[in-house]
Amino acid sequence: MELSGIELRHLVNEIRGRVTSGYYVSSINAITKSSLLMKLHHPVQEDIMLVLSDRGIWITKLKFKPVEENNLEGVAQKELERAKMESIEQAGSERIVSIQFRHPDGKARVVVCEFFGDGNIVICDENMQIIAILSPIHVRHRTLAPGLRYAYPPSRGVDVFEVTLDQMLASRSEAKNLDTLRWIGRSISMPKKFVEEVAKRAGPPAKPAIQLTDDEVKKVYETIKQIVDGVSSGKNHEPIIIIQGGKPVEALPIITEEASKLETRKAATYMDAVDEVLSNEILDIGRSSKTVELDKQIAVLEHDLTEQNKAKEAVMLKSAAIRKLAGELMTLSYQAPDENKMNDVLAANSAEIVKEKGVKYVQVAGEQVEMQENLAKVSSMLFARAKEMERGNASIEEARAKLLAQIEKLRGQTAAIHKKVIVKEQTSKEWYERYRWFVTTDGLLAVGGRDASSNSALVRKHLTEHDIVFHAEVHGSPFFIVKNAAVPAQEGRIEDSLLQVAKATVSFSRAWKDGLSSADAYWVLPDQIKKGAPTGQFLPKGSFVIEGKRNYLKGVEIRLAIGIVQSNNHETFVCGPEEAVKKRAMFYSVLSQGGMDPMAAAKKVKSEFVKIAGDTDTAEFIKRISLDDFVRTLPTGQSRISFTARGQQQEMPSVTEE
Repeated sequence: MELSGIELRHLVNEIRGRVTSGYYVSSINAITKSSLLMKLHHPVQEDIMLVLSDRGIWITKLKFKPVEENNLEGVAQKELERAKMESIEQAGSERIVSIQFRHPDGKARVVVCEFFGDGNIVICDENMQIIAILSPIHVRHRTLAPGLRYAYPPSRGVDVFEVTLDQMLASRSEAKNLDTLRWIGRSISMPKKFVEEVAKRAGPPAKPAIQLTDDEVKKVYETIKQIVDGVSSGKNHEPIIIIQGGKPVEALPIITEEASKLETRKAATYMDAVDEVLSNEILDIGRSSKTVELDKQIAVLEHDLTEQNKAKEAVMLKSAAIRKLAGELMTLSYQAPDENKMNDVLAANSAEIVKEKGVKYVQVAGEQVEMQENLAKVSSMLFARAKEMERGNASIEEARAKLLAQIEKLRGQTAAIHKKVIVKEQTSKEWYERYRWFVTTDGLLAVGGRDASSNSALVRKHLTEHDIVFHAEVHGSPFFIVKNAAVPAQEGRIEDSLLQVAKATVSFSRAWKDGLSSADAYWVLPDQIKKGAPTGQFLPKGSFVIEGKRNYLKGVEIRLAIGIVQSNNHETFVCGPEEAVKKRAMFYSVLSQGGMDPMAAAKKVKSEFVKIAGDTDTAEFIKRISLDDFVRTLPTGQSRISFTARGQQQEMPSVTEE
C-alpha cells in the first residue's frame, strides 16, 4: 500500500489534533529495520504510540515486539527521547512529513519522513543538518548523507491543494493528445486511484483532454476539489480495508467505484484502517527477514524430499514391472517350451533378452538377471530382485521420514518466530493510570498528581462529593484523592487506608528529596476545596484554597514500594505504601531515600524484577519496558532498594468508573 499526498494530509491533521501541547517522547524503539515505534507521553493525557516507517506515519493501537535491528534506533533514542513534540507538517501535497521536537538541551530536532520510492527517515538538527539517515541517497539531483543539509526533492506537478481552475484550463491547452485520465494525472499531484474516481464522478466524454469544453474542465476541477477536501479533512469518510487472500492490502478513506468491486471490510476510522494495513505489511516484512535462513533450509529439504518421493515411486514401478514379468514367466514354465510364447510375454512386459560378453540376460525396467534354461528359475531370480528392491525401498522411506521430521522441526521454529512477531492490541488504560495511584488494603483507589498540571487536572476533573482529599504540610506536596472514601458505608472502616494515603502523600512530596524520615499530612472533604483564588489574589497552577477543619495525621513515615500488578487484563506499575503494594503485586521492591539517582534506581529495580520473574512472559514484558517508565513511577529524588520480594497477588478490586 502507498499513501497518497491527500491521504497523508488527513493523517497529519489527525496526529496534530491528538498530540496536543505537553507531549514528549518517553521512548523510541525499533520494530523492523525500516520502522520505529515512538511512545509519546503526556502528564494527564493518554499515551500515544506513533509509528514512523518508510511506508507511512500513523497512530497505532497495537503493541509491537521488535523483529529487526534498525540503524537509526540508537541515534533516535539519544536525539529524541525526552524531547517535546512541537509540530508536525506536510510539505505541500508531497509525501513528506516533518516533525519538530524540542530537546532538553533547548535545541530543536527535526525528523523528516519520506514515503515515495523506497521511503526514508532522516533525523536533522535545528539547522536541518542530517544527524542520521535510514537510507543515504546519491542521485543526480539530490544527495542525502550524515553531515549534509537536508534538501527536499524537486516538486512534481501542481500542488493538488493549491490548484486553480485557471491552471486546469491552461494545462488543457497543453495536453496535446493526452486522454482525460492521463491529463488529470500529469496536471496535478494526484494518485491514479483518485484520478479514476474523479473521471467517473465528473463524467467527461471519452475524447482527448484538449477537446474538453470549459464547462467540462470546470466540472473536473470541482470534482477534484471535492474529493481532495473530503479525503484530507475527513469529511464524508467511509473508511474501508481491501482484502486479498484473507489479508488486508489497502486502506481507503472513501469507497471508490473500483473498490466497490473488491472484497472489503469497514473500519471505524481511516487511521484505524491504515494501522491495520501498514502494521500488517511491516510485520510481514519483519517475519520474512527473521526466517529467511530457515526458509532456505526448508526449501532445500523439500527439494530433497521431492527427489526421495520420485526415487520411491521409481523403485515401486520397477518392482511391480519385474513382479509382473516374473509371474507370467512362472505360468509359462508350467507349459511345454515355446520360444514364440516366451518372446510374446517379454514383449508384452517391455522386456527383452540381451547378450553381453557371450552371456544372455533378461532385461526389464532397467534391471537384468541371467537367462536360465529353466523359466521357473528365471522367474525366481526376478522375484528375488523385486524383493531386494523393495527392501532397499524401506531405506528410502526411512530417509524420507527423517526429511519430513527435519522439515516439521524447521517449520516449528519458523512458526515460533512468527508468533514472537505477533502484535496485540494495546489495552486501554484506566484514567487513573495517567497519575500516581495505588489501591489501599481496604480496596479503595487512591490517585495523586505528578506535578502542578496533573494536580490541577486531578482535582478539577476527577474529584467528586464522595471522595476525600489529602495534602501534606510540605512544599511540593501532591494532592491525593481517595475515591468513595466519604460514603456512609466507609465510616470507621478505613483508618488503614487513611494512613496509607497519608504515607503516599508525604513520600511523593519534596520530603523524599530532602531526606526527611517523616512529615505531617491532612485530609479534607471536597466542599472544602476552592478552585479559584480569593478576590485580588493569585493562585499558582496546581494550588487550591482549603477552607475549614483539616484532619491531621502527624509524623507519617516516609517509605514506599514499587511493584507490578495485574490490572484490567494487563500488567502495570504501581508505587505506594509497602503494605498496599505487596498485597496485590506479583513482586515488589521496598524503597528508601538516598543512594541512587532516579535512572540508576530504575535500572536496579528493573534488574531485580527481571531476576525474580525468572523465565516467564512477565520477565519479557519487564525487559521491553523503557527505563523512563520506571523513572516516572519512582518518587522524585534519590532512592535505594531495601529488598525485593514476591507479593501476595490478591485480586485487584473493581474501582469506581469515571
